[in-house]
Amino acid sequence: MAIKYTVEEHAVAFVTKMLASTYGKHIYNIELTADRDNGNVVAKGDFIELDLYKDKASTDVAGVILDQAANGNWYVEVTEPGDGLLVYQVPLNYHESPRDLASIKTFYNEKGDVVRGYEMAKGDVIELSAKAFDGTPEKGKTLTVADYKWKVVTTVAPSTPGGNG
Repeated sequence: MAIKYTVEEHAVAFVTKMLASTYGKHIYNIELTADRDNGNVVAKGDFIELDLYKDKASTDVAGVILDQAANGNWYVEVTEPGDGLLVYQVPLNYHESPRDLASIKTFYNEKGDVVRGYEMAKGDVIELSAKAFDGTPEKGKTLTVADYKWKVVTTVAPSTPGGNG
C-alpha cells in the first residue's frame, strides 16, 4: 500500500524594506473575500468595524524587478503605490507540522481570515518568490497588479537607428 499526497506551493513575501514595517505608513486589518497568498496586493474595501475592512481589487499599482536575491526570491521596488496594500501575515506555528507542511511556501491566508495590509509607498522594496508573479520574473521587467497578483509586463526592446521599428 502507498499514500500519495501533494503539497501546494504558495507565494512567499518579506516586508523588511517597506515604510509601513517601520510605522511610516498604515497597516490595516483586512478581512479576505477569497484565499490570498502573502505578497498579493489588495485595496481597502468596505468598512466592517473599527480597524477592519473588506479587501477589494487595487488600482494603479506598479513596480520594477530590481534583482534576484541569493535565496532565489526577487526584489521588487514599488514605483507607483496607487491604493495598494501588500497582504502579509506571519505564519503561525508552522514548525509544529510535518516537514513538508512546515515550509513557509505552503502557507496561505484563507477566505475570511483577517490579515495585515501594509500600505505601500513609492520606493518600498519587497522580496517575493516566483509564485507571487503572473508571468516569469526577470531583472529589469516592469510590473502591474492584476487579479491581486504582480503581473510581469514584457518590455519592448528599443528600436535601433535605421531599423524597421
